[in-house]
Amino acid sequence: MIDFRYHLVSLTSVLIALAVGIVLGAGPLKEGISESLGQQVEQLREDKDTLRAQLDSSQGIVQAQESFAAAQLTRIVSGQLTDRVAAVVTLPGVDDALVKRTEDTIAAAGATLLGPVAVTTAWTDSSEAARSERSALAAVLAQGLGMEDASADLDAVLATLIAVPRTADGESGPAAPTDAARISAWDTLADAGLVTGTFPTIRASLVAVISAPATPASVASASAGVDPLPALADLALALDQSADGTVIVGDLDPAVTDSDSLVSAARDSSAVRQQVSTVDAANTAMGQAASILALVEQLAGRSGQYGMAAGAGSPFPAGG
Repeated sequence: MIDFRYHLVSLTSVLIALAVGIVLGAGPLKEGISESLGQQVEQLREDKDTLRAQLDSSQGIVQAQESFAAAQLTRIVSGQLTDRVAAVVTLPGVDDALVKRTEDTIAAAGATLLGPVAVTTAWTDSSEAARSERSALAAVLAQGLGMEDASADLDAVLATLIAVPRTADGESGPAAPTDAARISAWDTLADAGLVTGTFPTIRASLVAVISAPATPASVASASAGVDPLPALADLALALDQSADGTVIVGDLDPAVTDSDSLVSAARDSSAVRQQVSTVDAANTAMGQAASILALVEQLAGRSGQYGMAAGAGSPFPAGG
């Protein structure tokens, strides 16, 4: 049985050890400990300065590369889309500066530019009443546009309204709806609050869909209603099916993996990514060039996912 003397001896041992530690720390070992800590602090300071210098150097190299790419952008894209008509479609929350930059690059590539056609949040309203109204509206507009598929949804209606592939001889086909029918359909969509922007006076053979910045996944999951991104990816696919090619462009931070965007939604859909190209670095000169080269690639019947974010196959199309 452990008695009082055992506890007394244990307590005494602890106190003696503590006293010895204090004496040594304040005496013979004090200088050694202080010197060691000082050396460690100095080494950490040097490491921080080295890392800062490396970061500054890396940022300088990146900025120089971006400046070079920006200076060469027009030369890279010039003539790539000559004699082509390209429509710009924007989605809710899009960055106006990115829209203008993409329009300028498409124009520099030699294409005739249409739009922008702005799709509103009403397009993906998930309420039962909104879905019913869109379905009824699609049936009426499909008939007015002379579409063969009487059950076409509103995605197909918009695609028929603004896009058409070119035939082998360079002419647009199939037979276009009349101008009056297209204007009427546009006015109906606009009056319903589904689209805004500029009515495309002719139909385009190429489409650039410009998406909004990525949303943090925590914010997206906290939002009420159905995620609209898969539906918008389906819209891009419908546009591609009525054109010679479609590219989705956006500006994603490759270091942020926990976010939601149209680019990521398109890459997550097998049906979409096999037909529609995506570019996730569209706010850079490399991304702008990739957007044009992706459309050129689309004309050859190929698609690809480009940039630096998750799901990208390479930074830009290889060409050829």
